Amino acid sequence: MISEIASRLLEARRKATPLHDFPGPVPTDLETAYAIQDEVRRQSGRALVGWKVAMIQPRLRQQLGGERLAGPLFADTLWTAAPGKPVEVAVFEGGEAALEAEFVIRLGRDLSAADGPFTPESVADAVASLHGGAEIAASPIAPIISLGSAAMIADLAFNGGAVVGPEIPDWRSQRLDELATRMTIDGEVVGEGDAANVPGGPLGALAFLAAHLTGRGETLRKGQVVLTGATTGMHAITPGRRGLVEFHGAGAIEVSVGAVEPA
Repeated sequence: MISEIASRLLEARRKATPLHDFPGPVPTDLETAYAIQDEVRRQSGRALVGWKVAMIQPRLRQQLGGERLAGPLFADTLWTAAPGKPVEVAVFEGGEAALEAEFVIRLGRDLSAADGPFTPESVADAVASLHGGAEIAASPIAPIISLGSAAMIADLAFNGGAVVGPEIPDWRSQRLDELATRMTIDGEVVGEGDAANVPGGPLGALAFLAAHLTGRGETLRKGQVVLTGATTGMHAITPGRRGLVEFHGAGAIEVSVGAVEPA
């Protein structure tokens, strides 16, 4: 069943075909959800370049036994922003999509099981640089958010891509609430926040991810990037919309949203 569900999820992504429900029983535990995610990743054959971290929906944290979730980032949907030039991204027409303002870690060394136990303090020296960034949260499953966090995990953690933007100068000397962000969509400010909106900030997210991955036999690698979590919330997007993600004192990312083309 896991392989069959993964094949259906992958086919929907490849063909850009919207789904009106989860293509099988919705996972009710993290073990099953991650098993499906792993199988989607295996069947896709896509090159891994990093990971995303997000929060499990509060209503499901007790049931699932966790606070955060993780998912893979792939080379073919990782973009680097250039000042004043919109990044062209794509989401699934008829599916679910959102734009999120995040901070992105670029790793300067591996984090393996031998480095544990992991804390924000113990992983700090593994960070080569911190950047402003954006997640393109996207799924061909139209009700993916209402289906819950386990369904999101299974479908590649509801990820459609990531944008790495300007490097944040002197971030280690700043308080989390000084690392401020603002999201604008089609000229309207839809959210403001800062790194303190992510529990433990970027380093807290990295510590979680290192523990999560090493517990599953994976290693975070030098050069990989890590999306650390939404700072202003999730903001719905559809093809034709434009987003602006600003990072106080560090620059901005412009995003132009198109539609995923069938493979």
